[in-house]
Amino acid sequence: MQNVVFNTSESVPEEWDNIKPFFQPIVEVSSGRVTGYEALARYVNANGEAVSAGHLFTDEGISTEDKRRLDRLVREKAVKRANELPDQTRMTLNISPQWLTATTTDALPTLDMLHRHKVDPSRIVIELIELNGELDSLCRAVKLYREAGVRIAIDDFGAGFSQIDRVIALEPDIIKLDMRLFQQGAQGGMAESAVESLVVFCAKSGAVIVCEGVETEEEFFFGLRCGARHMQGFLFSQATEDFADCDAFSQQVAELRARFFAAQKEKSQKTRASYQHLMQAVESIQQHHKMLNIVDVKLVSQSLLAINGVIRFYAADSTGEQLTVNYARPIEGDVWIEDATFKGYNWSWRAYFYQLFAGESKVLSQEYLDIETSTPCKTLSVQLNDSTVLLIDVEASS
Repeated sequence: MQNVVFNTSESVPEEWDNIKPFFQPIVEVSSGRVTGYEALARYVNANGEAVSAGHLFTDEGISTEDKRRLDRLVREKAVKRANELPDQTRMTLNISPQWLTATTTDALPTLDMLHRHKVDPSRIVIELIELNGELDSLCRAVKLYREAGVRIAIDDFGAGFSQIDRVIALEPDIIKLDMRLFQQGAQGGMAESAVESLVVFCAKSGAVIVCEGVETEEEFFFGLRCGARHMQGFLFSQATEDFADCDAFSQQVAELRARFFAAQKEKSQKTRASYQHLMQAVESIQQHHKMLNIVDVKLVSQSLLAINGVIRFYAADSTGEQLTVNYARPIEGDVWIEDATFKGYNWSWRAYFYQLFAGESKVLSQEYLDIETSTPCKTLSVQLNDSTVLLIDVEASS
């Protein structure tokens, strides 16, 4: 990319003419249609190639004032094209909160741009690209945008947990998950659990969830599992100078949804079959213990050995105190591995335990990540008799 030289005069540097907005489509997964376009700054070099101009906004050699002027220039170029948007779509404009909190009056340049170019504010989404800046000023600016009819999005959510208090304060309409965290989550493990937890938080806030940086089918499938309603990324399209046709990716999304459905159906069938075997074994264990006041560990270990996905089992009394050691599944052979670390611990505070005494004979917990094995799992709690509860940790994917 050619070097761009900025000056501080009020006139627009000639070099800025080569910096313009390109538009990356945002795809709704349920319909496959494009519902929005994010405006991204691109620099057209001497060879006519469009490359990202994003690094200019972090270049320490460029003054803050010039960065602000460049930001507004690109934004106004995008706003000028907003009336070309296809029907029932919106344009997303990126704004750094440092520009908003630097405003000392209630006048917001972007709202002036919309008015000047006769753009309906309801067709615009303001995306806060980071959550720094003074919170009260940021809230004031967001309030003014909302009153004008503009929607608010937060970008890169999950990049730092310091964002959570600001999400609560700003109540965004749209939350975009941090691209790097999302891509890590698609690989599984702790990152997957972290993303899923963030998605639950977003859903409870009432915000629409958008996954950006989607480049592979696996990442698309992960986004579906997370409950994302919209996705954006190179899997569909890079940013282009013109607005992509709203139906350009409908067939592609339909095929992806079909493959996801088939894979999830097969997985669910296997899971159901595995749980059916587990439940049959548990029924037999319950019948055996009706007349017993102790836990028949030998019978339980033999019954569960043939069930795929069982990680461990142990027993507790009706107050929640663990009576037995943990019996972990043997790596080979049929001798369960004993671990007395948690004997005497009390588990009555766990929901899957106390729900047993509200009329259920078996309760399956929500999915969580097992600390010892780093495996997503669930706990099945089973009331053996009035005084004893059997707890079975089982792989969630089994």
